[in-house]
Amino acid sequence: MMHITIERLRYLVAVAQHGSFSAAARELGVSNTAVNKTIQALEFDLELEIFERHHGKRPTLTDAGKKLYVQALDILPKVLLMEQHAEVLSKGVEPSLTIAIHPYTLADHFNQDIKALINTYPTVEVKFIDAESLTGYDDDFDIYVGPSRHEVPRGMNASTITHIEWRIVCTPDFPFASKSGRLEPEDLDQQPQLLLTEGFCTKPEYREAMRYSTQVISVDRFYQLREMLLAGVGFALYPAHLCEPLIDSGLLVDLQFDFGSVGNFWPVEVLWRNQLGVAGEWFVEKLEES
Repeated sequence: MMHITIERLRYLVAVAQHGSFSAAARELGVSNTAVNKTIQALEFDLELEIFERHHGKRPTLTDAGKKLYVQALDILPKVLLMEQHAEVLSKGVEPSLTIAIHPYTLADHFNQDIKALINTYPTVEVKFIDAESLTGYDDDFDIYVGPSRHEVPRGMNASTITHIEWRIVCTPDFPFASKSGRLEPEDLDQQPQLLLTEGFCTKPEYREAMRYSTQVISVDRFYQLREMLLAGVGFALYPAHLCEPLIDSGLLVDLQFDFGSVGNFWPVEVLWRNQLGVAGEWFVEKLEES
């Protein structure tokens, strides 16, 4: 009976790559004798000579050995990944995680939390979807991060993690970009405003609260709003943490609009399902800490 085991393939690859039984033994943490016996047993069971051995010379792969070596290079990483997946699954780490995130919330610290999630749980397949595109809480997602909807459906948990501070911005060449004195609502009403269409996060009442002009240009996606804003198509209400780098680089101008004594802040929340696995729970805790 022919016996090709993962251990034997590891020994074969180690010897082939190091060109030495002793060097392979050091890498594998075993004795030189153990490596020799393992390769000899593999050759005996397969009835093939895998390495040519000559006294005083490095072992070299035979033609048959080269074919086995190439196949081992393909098989070993897959098996090791399977073992790694099995280990994390046994610890309660879920195989995948779907996160619905609104573009408004993509502050630098949040991106760092995403990076930490991927680095801490590399076996978890992470999928991000635009929270605005959701049709309801029954959609396929595990965690939601975005503007608060002020409702917590059954089977989910919620925590307010930060807030969005709004600014009114436009390009430097926009009509009222260089206006001296205080900008009035009447000034805004005379120019086109870019606004996201109604969606899962942008409720009708939210959209109306964001509207400062009768000349509204509706867009479906945030990236469209951003590109049109930078092209000078209209002005927009924009999250401070996202527009500040654009203002610093001279691409946008903060119009310093006076929202009043209470300012203009929207809470941002994280919603998550009760049956989250280890990675999901870790990510929620990370967001709450940040």
